[in-house]
Amino acid sequence: MLQDLDQVAARVGQVVQLSRSLMAERESISTRLSLAEKARDSFRDQFQAREDEFKSIIQRLDNHEQEVGEIRAKAQHENVQLKSELDSAQQEIARLQADLAKAKSELAAFREGAKKARDRVEHVLANLPGGVIEGAK
Repeated sequence: MLQDLDQVAARVGQVVQLSRSLMAERESISTRLSLAEKARDSFRDQFQAREDEFKSIIQRLDNHEQEVGEIRAKAQHENVQLKSELDSAQQEIARLQADLAKAKSELAAFREGAKKARDRVEHVLANLPGGVIEGAK
């Protein structure tokens, strides 16, 4: 019976030692779990910060794309308007060049007519009785 008690005491000792070992392992696992939870929370915060930054970048990109679209539409409108003004100006230039050519032609015709008239007057004056009048030229 003493031997049974010794065996029971040894068994109790083993159970106590196993219990202490399990408690130490539980403490270790609890510490690792706490560290893992802190790391998870840190990663979650970083993820949320990056996601917020990403959303902000997307919003700015959308705003920039909208601004570029508005600027492009305005530039196209101004381009059409400027082309219209250019066409009008080119037509006006062509009309003025035609008017200038016509005016030059008429001027040349008037000069030619004036020269012919002057030549006739000189001819008439030269054929008048009394001789040639000096200074007519």
